[in-house]
Amino acid sequence: ETDKSIIVLTECTTICEKIYSSPVPLVYTRHTARFLSLWALLLPCALYSAFSSAGQEWAVLPASSVLSFFLFGVDELAMQLE
Repeated sequence: ETDKSIIVLTECTTICEKIYSSPVPLVYTRHTARFLSLWALLLPCALYSAFSSAGQEWAVLPASSVLSFFLFGVDELAMQLE
């Protein structure tokens, strides 16, 4: 019984190692980058109403820039870790 469990665990580990070592498809990476670019482009439109109700329309672009900078940084880190 223990031997069967060890064999099953070894097979599962082998399958996980295959998944871990396989590269992320280029199409997925490009799709992620395009989606993030579109999101960052439309972010000021989404933030404008929240900032305009507080009377701080000037803060839309700096807030969008900071958020985009961090999210593009996370995307770049993810590509480096692949």
